[in-house]
Amino acid sequence: MSDSRRFPVFKENSRVPVVLSRVSPINIGAISLGLYVFSRSTMSETTKRHETIHYLQWCELGFLGFLLLYPLFWFVNLIRYRNGAKAYRKIPFEREAYSHEDEEGYLESRKLYSWVKYVL
Repeated sequence: MSDSRRFPVFKENSRVPVVLSRVSPINIGAISLGLYVFSRSTMSETTKRHETIHYLQWCELGFLGFLLLYPLFWFVNLIRYRNGAKAYRKIPFEREAYSHEDEEGYLESRKLYSWVKYVL
């Protein structure tokens, strides 16, 4: 993960996930917010890959696009599943990230808007 134009800035041992967990349906360990990834502790390569997938999604949609779609998908899923944690896991952005967080070459081979195939 050496190309700084293609990867976020990682901020480990941050309080940001701790604070955001107070208003989240899940306990946040790490979170991608635009160009930055904030983590409670040191991140594994799997976590870095997961959050970098989100960073690429941010890049595709722009700051406003991601900020609008992410909670919209969560809210629709909340109505559908009536469970905040399940609604989170069913967000297309999360489905892509969880599906590929263990694939070492995924970031290099990932196609633009790969999250779209997880919408339905």
